[in-house]
Amino acid sequence: MLIRFLALLAVMMVTPAFASQELYVPPRSLEISMNYDGMKGDSHVFSVEIKSLLGSLKNISLSYEASEGVLCDSSPTDFESLTEGETRKYAFSCKVANKLLEDPNTWVRFRVEYLPDYAAIKSHISSDQKTYADENLRNNLLEIIDQNINAGARATDAVRHFFKKTEE
Repeated sequence: MLIRFLALLAVMMVTPAFASQELYVPPRSLEISMNYDGMKGDSHVFSVEIKSLLGSLKNISLSYEASEGVLCDSSPTDFESLTEGETRKYAFSCKVANKLLEDPNTWVRFRVEYLPDYAAIKSHISSDQKTYADENLRNNLLEIIDQNINAGARATDAVRHFFKKTEE
């Protein structure tokens, strides 16, 4: 269901032959940003902001992930909901060995997993005749959303920061 939709979306992004075909995607439910705030002692400090863009998001799980050898604070506390327009901010820090800073593939990621507000998504798609003008494509998207509802599919958004040698 959600996997099927994401696979279709991935194919659309990497296959130019499909560029002439139209595929509707659901509106974004979550906005997430992460900023590197510099050093504090021997730690790299980050600030993260998450905002619900459409509906009330539920059962929100937050986590940090990082390259091997990057040590981050413990994960922030999960929470039950984020109402439309509500923003939450977090700060965390990581310790990175100098030899890892020299590797351009050293990263840290902040991840948010949540249950979207499917009713709000369906309502938005049904009422936005300009963005979702083709009735067949709109109905196909609504069917996929119904499958996700029945499966209890959760969504995941993440933002990643790649370290640079200059961030010592």
